[in-house]
Amino acid sequence: MGINRERQETDMAQQTKAQRSQAAKKAAATRQRKAGKHAGDETKKSAERAAGSLGDAAKSAGRALKSVGKATTTRLK
Repeated sequence: MGINRERQETDMAQQTKAQRSQAAKKAAATRQRKAGKHAGDETKKSAERAAGSLGDAAKSAGRALKSVGKATTTRLK
C-alpha cells in the first residue's frame, strides 16, 4: 500500500554500541541515586516515628507519676 518497510527501517539512525553502553550506565546511575534517596527517606521517617514514640512514652510516664503523686497526697490527707 505504498509503504516500503525496508526504507522505513533504514531511515532511523542506529545506536552504536558505545551509545547503548553510555545510556545503560546513565540509567544504572539514576536507579542507584533514586534507590539511595528512597533509603534515606525511609531512614528519616523511621527515626521520626521512633522519636514520636519516645515522646509519647515520656508523656505517658509523666501522667502516671502525676497520678501516683495525687493518689499519695490524697491518702496522706
